[in-house]
Amino acid sequence: MFPAKDTPTSLSNNNQERVVFPRAPDFSHAREAIVLSTDRSVALGAVDLHKSYGATKANRGISLSVMRGEIHAIVGENGAGKSTLMRMLQGVERPDSGHVVIADKPVVLNGPAEALALSIGMVHQEFMLAPDLTLLENLVLGEEPVTRQLGPLSRIDWAKALREGQGLAESIGAQIDWQRRTSSVPVHILQFVEIIRLLRRGCNVLILDEPTAVLAPPQVEELFDLLRNLRANGTTILFISHKIGEVMALADQVTVIRQGKTVFHSTIAETTGPEIASHIVRDAPPLETSPPPSRTVTGEPVLELDGLSARSLEKSQSLDNISLQVRAGEILGIAGVSGNGQGELAECIAGLRDTSAGNIILQGADITGETTLARRNRGLAYVSADRRHEGLTTAASIETNVIAGSHRAPPITRGGILSRKNLRQEASKRLAALKVVFGKVTDPADSLSGGNQQKLVFARESADNPKLMIASQPTRGVDLNGIAAIHGLLRDFRDQGGAVLLASEELDELIALSDRVVVIFEGRLVGEVTSPAGAMAQIGQMMVQGDAA
Repeated sequence: MFPAKDTPTSLSNNNQERVVFPRAPDFSHAREAIVLSTDRSVALGAVDLHKSYGATKANRGISLSVMRGEIHAIVGENGAGKSTLMRMLQGVERPDSGHVVIADKPVVLNGPAEALALSIGMVHQEFMLAPDLTLLENLVLGEEPVTRQLGPLSRIDWAKALREGQGLAESIGAQIDWQRRTSSVPVHILQFVEIIRLLRRGCNVLILDEPTAVLAPPQVEELFDLLRNLRANGTTILFISHKIGEVMALADQVTVIRQGKTVFHSTIAETTGPEIASHIVRDAPPLETSPPPSRTVTGEPVLELDGLSARSLEKSQSLDNISLQVRAGEILGIAGVSGNGQGELAECIAGLRDTSAGNIILQGADITGETTLARRNRGLAYVSADRRHEGLTTAASIETNVIAGSHRAPPITRGGILSRKNLRQEASKRLAALKVVFGKVTDPADSLSGGNQQKLVFARESADNPKLMIASQPTRGVDLNGIAAIHGLLRDFRDQGGAVLLASEELDELIALSDRVVVIFEGRLVGEVTSPAGAMAQIGQMMVQGDAA
């Protein structure tokens, strides 16, 4: 069935070339080999792709076939090689060996423009839209329809632009107010506009990178309906996700990448969520997704906010009269769609953003005017949602980052003298506790994958036995091993009497961890759920509309 060498071959069928994908070098766990049938075609694929960066082998023989008119999910741990594969499929990187395949033919891509010319488009996690323009202006930016005037001047044909945008939106079941300014539009509508932009440019293959990461449950359903409509219209979708439940609900096919290799492929109808998880990471502990049992929290208040308000800075969300308590032995979840103030709230409590009114009380002491260091010394730990710019100094070493904040305390420093040996031992202990994967502790933090960077931050923040832990998007971009470890640490911290304020855009995560959930909408607390189990619809409604009606 397979060619003798890992090189693409072709079969003749009705005078059309068909690429046959060989078995990847480590494909023993696959349900079946990725081989094209004679009556179907590959819209986008890879044959035995290899890519190294120095001694690091990011892709080691990845083979993939995304069939035309299907939704194909790619899953894998952080550092598994997904990002490198996507860069090669887009032409951002060229493989060391192997082939990218587009429309059944091996191709050599010299850049994203060539991929776009071959109808391949990607929607990134960070949208490529100008916030001060309208949605219609963003739709046509760089490719404006024009009407020829006398002489060399031309004018943008806005009527034609609107017809094109409206027609494409209607064809996939999206409702877009094209005259709205982009900065005022909900995030899922921005995602729709990014997709429509690519459709307007002739793309019939879309790569979506973690598209639900910033969406509330109702918005996820809207996105899935749109993607199903796209599939029905013949568009091919490569769906990258960490969320196995979403993969099972949406995709037709799934491919698992582990340690730079393709290790599993199946139709969704022939596999299960646990089977996919078992191939993503072999030694992952079971991920507890059921909500905590109903429990009465009787501990003393550790954190109290009384009428907390903050002004908008650089277009950030303002906060308006927020009051809440987090008790010892409790995880309080903060639910909200991205951009509604949960990040700003965490920054105010941590001392990274000034407040305009109200008080912040930590263990009975008013810390509203105190520095971040003073708050830290009082027992406040902070896991920032922005690990690269706030959680880490990426150019510094891994060991420096993981002991930062406690490097002047014993046993790392005694009598004012830093012990390099003790520093390294403490750093190694903290890294091992959360299974951070790294080369040498002296390597820069930037050498770590995104998920391992986040685990490093968590290892540092949990090391000094804080009283209050503010965890803002603590598992964003973290793999199954890391998620399970972080969830376990949060539960253990709570069970030992710690207080946790958990801000997460993953509603499943909030419900699985939180004893109570409050919802923030446009900078205001709009509701509280004391028994989160079974209340997902109610919480999602408040996240999107500001009420539970």
